[in-house]
Amino acid sequence: MYGLNDLQMDLEILRSQGARVFDIGYTLLGRPIPCVFKGSTLGGQTLLHASIHAREWVTTPLVMEMMKNYTGSYGVWCVPMVNIDGVLLVEQGLSSIPEQSLRDFLLEVNGGSEDFSQWKANARAVDLNVNFNARWGEGSQNVTYPSPANYIGQYPFSEYENMALRSLTERVKPSLTLSYHAKGNVIYKGFGCVDPNIECAERISKSTGYPLLNSYDSAGGYKDWYVTTFQKLGLTIEVGNSDVAYENLIDYLPQIYEQNANVLSIATECAQD
Repeated sequence: MYGLNDLQMDLEILRSQGARVFDIGYTLLGRPIPCVFKGSTLGGQTLLHASIHAREWVTTPLVMEMMKNYTGSYGVWCVPMVNIDGVLLVEQGLSSIPEQSLRDFLLEVNGGSEDFSQWKANARAVDLNVNFNARWGEGSQNVTYPSPANYIGQYPFSEYENMALRSLTERVKPSLTLSYHAKGNVIYKGFGCVDPNIECAERISKSTGYPLLNSYDSAGGYKDWYVTTFQKLGLTIEVGNSDVAYENLIDYLPQIYEQNANVLSIATECAQD
């Protein structure tokens, strides 16, 4: 497992390297959402985030390792654990939820099971990666009721975590974004008719060894919103073999990191175009 204590230790390492560490907002349960910045604010900026889906928490130690090893001069902004409440629910169960009424609600949504290891949503049972304003609610797997996965929420950007990520993106105005997910070893690009900077997407695909695909059936994701709003390259990178259980992906982190070791250097170069 990789929890909040591990995240805090990595943030301290990054501070010791001279990185700027700050909070971009708070989760539903009031937990601060940290962000790390390295490089210069001059020129095109790159923004990446991880763990927007709770069970995909392995992406947090991955992006933190990427940030610790990033020595370039171009600006990189990283939100390593967007869905902190959800990650803690996956890792600690209902003991991570302070209010009894919310515990009861989440237990009911989870079908009465106290095993939250497959949970994707936040603490309000909203799937954060279908809550962005990009054909919201039109995804093939979307649901309109609280659920461990795929619930679109009451309206776009209804969740604190989404609002925080939107505000950061609008402030930074990145030239390229990377959304880290698990699993499948594949990269998704474009949204609808918007498919910018294919050449850079192909460079990242070649570097990772992950095939590059268009996303046809999804909607309401961060990448979808970013691509349509800014008309620039946004990628969803799915790491880890599909046949490995989410909780076991951490065992493959060294291999996953090696596959993604050059992504930031390529992305930050592309962001200058």
